[in-house]
Amino acid sequence: MEREQRKSVVAEKKGRKIVVTGPYNAGKSTFVRALCRDSVSIDTEGTTVVMDYGQRRYQEMDVALFGTPGQSRFNYMIDAIAKGADGFILVVDSSFPDSWPYAIIILNEIAKAGKRPYAVAANKQDLDNAYPPEEVKRILSITRPVIGTIALTGENCEKVLETLMKEIA
Repeated sequence: MEREQRKSVVAEKKGRKIVVTGPYNAGKSTFVRALCRDSVSIDTEGTTVVMDYGQRRYQEMDVALFGTPGQSRFNYMIDAIAKGADGFILVVDSSFPDSWPYAIIILNEIAKAGKRPYAVAANKQDLDNAYPPEEVKRILSITRPVIGTIALTGENCEKVLETLMKEIA
């Protein structure tokens, strides 16, 4: 009986695994850092080569955020990191539309992994040439809300997480 009680307590405290993904230089590591001040990154010269990791509380739940590398040569890492994910956050550089075709490929991969919730951050909204979130949504043919963010300052990063967590709950 005591063992069963322990199991239910563990089940009730189950956290959530969120994967933060997107094209190279979209701001994924900075996004994870904005949400988890004590995050760690395995990188070389500022480029993630394995993953970013941060842990935090969201309401009454533990949330682990795993950031993926953005270069296609590290796709095998993305597949490994995505296993068991409860949801995804796609971060796109809203000032660099040349990277958006790869963002679409990533979205298609997320869809193949099964029906999992995702949220989209149109990052770098502070740059003069940034496309507004509505325009990113239209061009990428995304049906979900696209939220403008500035990961460097943390602006709206919490809102992206909140949008995703509402879908997961």
